[in-house]
Amino acid sequence: MIETAQHPHRARSSVHKVLDNRSVGEAAFVLRLERCGLSFQAGQWINLGRRGSVERREYTVYSPPAADYIEVLVKEVEGGLVSTELRRCRPGDALAVDGPHGSFCIDPRSAAGRFLFIGTGTGVSPFHCFALSHPGLDYALLHGARSARQLYEHEVFDPRRFIACISGPDRQAIGAQVHAGRVTSFLREHPVEPTRLCYLCGNSDMIYECYAVLRQYGVPASRILAEVYF
Repeated sequence: MIETAQHPHRARSSVHKVLDNRSVGEAAFVLRLERCGLSFQAGQWINLGRRGSVERREYTVYSPPAADYIEVLVKEVEGGLVSTELRRCRPGDALAVDGPHGSFCIDPRSAAGRFLFIGTGTGVSPFHCFALSHPGLDYALLHGARSARQLYEHEVFDPRRFIACISGPDRQAIGAQVHAGRVTSFLREHPVEPTRLCYLCGNSDMIYECYAVLRQYGVPASRILAEVYF
């Protein structure tokens, strides 16, 4: 069984004003909000939506806990009730936030081996937060995308530790290692040491496939943690 991050009960909502809304790639943007004293651990998520609306969605915090603001990475979904509304947000708009939630977190001191992070699409969000929160972290990151334009702000990662797994034809030079194919094909071609602590974040199909491969390599189930995005 895959160990998934636990989602505790919902906390009381608070109001946070939008500070910035920047595009970062194909149909994706980063929304920056006032911090308003919200305390969280790297890897946790918040529920976010327009103030006064019952429609909210879960987004992992993209920015590190040391920042004086909160950021989330959002992919606009055509016809989406929340993502399309967030895309239209401008500085000064008020959003409702509740959280933080989740246990998809790391303790750099507890690793008997290096970390392996595997994310697809906006599932890179917690790893972006991890890398900014722990500059000396010993990790390797596989980020799966259909094109180089979906490698959202990959410059934050150490290029020696970042591997872009691009399944489509757009594989322009990005200053990092590029694998032509999905994260699962890369994983099958590159054995993983059983001592690795493995964190998987993204769509469920990827997570189940990667989990199976990791178990074949002898990685204990207790060293594999997953967060399903969709």
